[in-house]
Amino acid sequence: MSAPSTHPSIGPSRPGGRERRLRPPRALMVVGPRIVLATAALVLGVALLLDPPGLSFPTWFVLITGTSIVLGEVMPSLAVSRHAAPISTAAAVALAMTPAVTPGGFASAARVIAILGVFFLASQLIAWLLGRPVQLGPAAARFLGAAATTVACRGISTQDRGTLLQWAWGGDLSSPATATLLLLCALLGWLVERTAQVLVQVGSREVGAPGAQRALLLDSVTSGAVAASGPLIAVSYPVLGLVALPLYVLPVTLVLLSQRRYLAVQRAQGEALVVLSRIPAIAAGGRPGHPQRVADLSVEVGRRLGLTERSLHSVERAALLHDIGQVGLEVPLEHGMTIDASPQSLETVIESSRRIARTALDTPGLEEVLAAVHEPYRQQLEIGRELPVEARIIKVVNAYDDLTEGAHGQRVVHLALERLHLGLGYEYDPEVVEALDEVVSQG
Repeated sequence: MSAPSTHPSIGPSRPGGRERRLRPPRALMVVGPRIVLATAALVLGVALLLDPPGLSFPTWFVLITGTSIVLGEVMPSLAVSRHAAPISTAAAVALAMTPAVTPGGFASAARVIAILGVFFLASQLIAWLLGRPVQLGPAAARFLGAAATTVACRGISTQDRGTLLQWAWGGDLSSPATATLLLLCALLGWLVERTAQVLVQVGSREVGAPGAQRALLLDSVTSGAVAASGPLIAVSYPVLGLVALPLYVLPVTLVLLSQRRYLAVQRAQGEALVVLSRIPAIAAGGRPGHPQRVADLSVEVGRRLGLTERSLHSVERAALLHDIGQVGLEVPLEHGMTIDASPQSLETVIESSRRIARTALDTPGLEEVLAAVHEPYRQQLEIGRELPVEARIIKVVNAYDDLTEGAHGQRVVHLALERLHLGLGYEYDPEVVEALDEVVSQG
C-alpha cells in the first residue's frame, strides 16, 4: 500500500500466511490513477481557459468555503481516510450550488470549477510545505466530483429558464423542489467521485486487501451523507448568509471526530488481539506465526463460503486467539499443536479460553467461538449442537496448519488435505474442508 489505511483492521498480514488477495488486472492498477489525474488536469485546464478566476477580490463566501476545502484536505483529523475528506467535500458542493460566488451573482460553471481547482491544488501544495503526505489522486477524485456537480447546476441551460441554478433561485420553484434538484446534482457528483476514488484505490493496491470492502463502504456512506449537506447549505444561504456554512459543517466535524475516535479504539483493540495471539508461542511453547497464518487462511476460506465482511472480521479475530487457552496447560503441548492433543488437554484449553475471553476480552460472541473451536463436528450431527461457522472454519484451518507448519510444498499440502478428508463428518465440517481445498489449490 502506498499509505496506511485509517480503517480498523486486526493486524498486518504475515509473509508466512497463505492469504490470497483478489487483485484487479495489472493494467488497470497502472492506468486507473493516471486516468483520474489526467481527467482532473484536463477539466481544470479547460475551465481556466474558458473563464479564469482573475485577480479580483472574491466574495467572503468563496474565501470561507475555500478555507474549508484546504483545511479538510490538509488536516488528518478532519478526514475519515485518504479517500474521504467530508469537510472539503461539503464545502466544495456548497460552493458549486450557491449563487454567491461572484459579486455579480451567478458565475459560470467554468469559473466555479477553476476556483475549486485552485483551492484543491493549494491544499496539496500546503500539505507538501508542511511535510504532510500529498494525496493528489484522492484530491483529484474529490475535485472531479465537485466539478460534475457544478456542471449539472451551472453548465446545462435552456433558452427559457437558463441554468438549473438560475431556475432554482429564480423563484419559480418551491423550496422542496429546489432542494430535491440540488440533491440530485449532489448525487451525480458523489457517483463521479466514488468512481474516481475506486480507480485511485486500484492503483494503490488497496482493492482486494483485507477489510477493503468495509473501508470502501464506510468511505462511500460518509461521502454520500456529507455531500447531501451541500444542498442544505445552499438553500439556507439566502436566509442565514455566511453562517450557513459553519452551521452545517460544525455538526459534520463533531460527528467526524467521534467516528475517528471509534476507529482508533477499533485499531487499538485489533493491535491488542495481535499481541495476545503471540502469548501462546512465548508462554506455552507454540509456534511463531501460527496464529496469523490460521487467521489469514480462515478469512480466505470464509470468503469462499460466502461469509459477510462482518463475519469474516469475527473469523479473523477468533482465529488469532484460538490457541490462547494453551496458557492454562501445566504441561505445554508439543510445538503447541492441538491436532493430536488428548481430550483432557483440550478440555483445559477450552476452559482457559472461556475464562480469558470472559474476563479479559469482553467481546460478544468470542467466548462461544473459542470454546467451540476444539469441538468435533460430529457433535452437531449426533446431538444437534449448533457449532458456530467461525469455529468450524478455524478448527479445519488450524489442523491444516498443524500438519503443514506453514509449508506450501505440493506434497505437504496433499498429505495434509488427505488427513483432513479422513475426518470428514466426524471431526471436520465437509463443506469447510472442501472450501479449504479450493483455496489452497488456487493459492
